[in-house]
Amino acid sequence: MPRILLPAILFLLMASCLQAQESFDLSAFSDSTKYGWQDWRDRGDYRANLLDRQKLLQIYEMESNPIRRSIAKSMVLPGWGQISSRAYTKGTIILGSELIVLGASLYFFDRSNYYYDKYMNATQIDDIENYYSDAVKPRQYSILLLSLGGIIWIYNIFDVIETTDDYNAMIWEDIVEKYGSQPVNIGPGGVQIRF
Repeated sequence: MPRILLPAILFLLMASCLQAQESFDLSAFSDSTKYGWQDWRDRGDYRANLLDRQKLLQIYEMESNPIRRSIAKSMVLPGWGQISSRAYTKGTIILGSELIVLGASLYFFDRSNYYYDKYMNATQIDDIENYYSDAVKPRQYSILLLSLGGIIWIYNIFDVIETTDDYNAMIWEDIVEKYGSQPVNIGPGGVQIRF
């Protein structure tokens, strides 16, 4: 059974490939009105516009901030991606809040360890119970603050994408305004004069 099945599948596949297209419609392929061009001048204008946009994109690529790089920066140090995208206030607030929350978490963790060491060395029942309860509350605060730091870090990752997109859109608008409509342009490809 398997010996007959494989040749049959291959035969059907080859037959469907042969029936794919019998003729090529050259008039439909070469019809330039489907692109909105009425004659060769429209096609030339479109080509010139495309070349102008490509030159602007070269300038944009040099000045823009790639999203992957901003995300990588923000994963290492929260707020760094926002700062590199010129959102200084937002980046500073995120970095400051992350540092304050993590610092407070470390402080409460240290306090918990201090009382836990006393708990381990205590010999009286009242001291054991007091030191244990004194060690548990700072540990809970430390865990809560650490999870708040994680929430800030995750928000930072989502925010850096939006901030970088806004920054890149602003860069593109500035480039189009600065270089797009001037009669003389100096760019990576040389000097261009429009009449």
